[in-house]
Amino acid sequence: MNSNIFDKKKLKILDLYKKQKYTEVIKIGLDLYNNQPNDHQLTYILGLTSINLKNFIEAEKYFEKLISVKKTYQLYYIFGNIQKKLKKFENSISSFENAIKLNPNFSEAYNSLGNAKKLLDFGDEAEECYRKAISLKEDNIEALFNLTNILKEKKKYKDLILAYHQLLKLDKENVKTNYNLGSAYLFLGDTSKACEYFKKVIDIDHKHLPSYRNYISVTKIDKKNNIFKKLKDINIDELEVEDKILSFTALSKCYFDLDQISLGFNFLNKSNLLKKDKSKFLINDEKKRFEKIKFFYENSEILNLKFEKNLNKIPVFIVGMPRSGTSLIEQILSTHSKIYGAGELNYLQKIIDKLGLEKPGNLKDYFSRIRNYYNEQINIISNKNFVIDKMPVNFRWIGFILKSLPEAKIIHIHRNPMAVCWSNYKTLFVDSGMDFSLSQKDVANYYSLYLDLMNFWDQYFKEQILHINYENFVQNYEKNTKKILTYLNLNWEEEIRNYSKNDRVVTTASYNQVRESIKKNTSDEWKKYKDYLKIMQETLKSKEIDF
Repeated sequence: MNSNIFDKKKLKILDLYKKQKYTEVIKIGLDLYNNQPNDHQLTYILGLTSINLKNFIEAEKYFEKLISVKKTYQLYYIFGNIQKKLKKFENSISSFENAIKLNPNFSEAYNSLGNAKKLLDFGDEAEECYRKAISLKEDNIEALFNLTNILKEKKKYKDLILAYHQLLKLDKENVKTNYNLGSAYLFLGDTSKACEYFKKVIDIDHKHLPSYRNYISVTKIDKKNNIFKKLKDINIDELEVEDKILSFTALSKCYFDLDQISLGFNFLNKSNLLKKDKSKFLINDEKKRFEKIKFFYENSEILNLKFEKNLNKIPVFIVGMPRSGTSLIEQILSTHSKIYGAGELNYLQKIIDKLGLEKPGNLKDYFSRIRNYYNEQINIISNKNFVIDKMPVNFRWIGFILKSLPEAKIIHIHRNPMAVCWSNYKTLFVDSGMDFSLSQKDVANYYSLYLDLMNFWDQYFKEQILHINYENFVQNYEKNTKKILTYLNLNWEEEIRNYSKNDRVVTTASYNQVRESIKKNTSDEWKKYKDYLKIMQETLKSKEIDF
């Protein structure tokens, strides 16, 4: 093919590429490429076209060839992104690093390098890359978003707030950023700042139901409240199901605040019914699971199984029914200099789900894997001597904990059954694992299963479990905290008295309560609503549970 014809066809290919007619580019371009395989411009266009067609294997070949001839930071950058698409993460890291060597001020390359490192679980290095990308280019929105995501994962909420503020400088009316900023302030206990941003979101988008729900959850509502008025004006029939649930939940809280109890229950019941319609929860399935746990553990070999106590960090499990006071206890204890409050960790559930509940042939190996995995995880998250795992429903795994982690401490918080069941029923949980709370009968039956399993564990480990009655605890939290510290072999510290000022992150439904002064009569609150909780009461009575 003579040069004139080649040049004309290449110009046509360039025109087709500009018009995004990628299939035609490939069709014509491949013939040209076979005639002139060393034409760099043609190779480049075919490489870019392959990317647009998501044919990354072909794209890799073209750019590998280009880089073998001429090494530029742009080519390495594109090549790295292709390798990332092909899940060749280590190779992509090398390519991005080469791009940065050739252009140390290449913000986008640092961002992509961070993405690749994050995919390989190099979280700290990824964070550094995002920060570097932003330092080189303050308006690198993609890097800022990536930084906020990793800071959220790492629960570094103070840094996260700064990052959100930086994003707002670029787009002050962004709904998502304003909402996320409000949520970050909420988790740090600054409800005033949180509400400021939730209100801002509502001003921008008057149908943003998550903002209504969060604002109302931490605000005592009166009839004059403007947010309440706006919420009532929303046409619920026009909302999607998830927003309807949030709307009903928020409205129920408002009417309870106004002592309009009948209306409060009307909306609460509607919210729970809608969520239950979407739920796959069956109380009989839960009963079978609890029986399976007990059957697994009724094994003489387990009782004889022992591990040496050689962990350098002591896991402290605070367990009980959700809404039983576990968050308050963690908040108080984590004020101690030697204790790290890690919140609700999913490590235990994760490893047990992986191993299953069928009796294994090698029990030693089964519990060793639990021990090793859990120990690895808590060593990552803190350098303190004691690490609190405040996942309430870990009560299911007490035997598994104490067998695989004999160093562990178990603090079981128990509370008035009706107080617990009512609190669960009225709380909108994000986690589907809490769907037992969606009906009065289910939550009462679940409480019965919990009680039965705790009695089962007491048969084996009564001396190793510290049982704390919530009602007694709040009457004299200092005396009872000292009791817990003695169980942990720790001394009292005066700073504990300032537990409410502890600015640790709390992301559970108790994010507001744990920073308030201890209220001593909250377990009697349900009595105000007893006429509307007859099914709950009758179910507990049928199980011979006193309240």
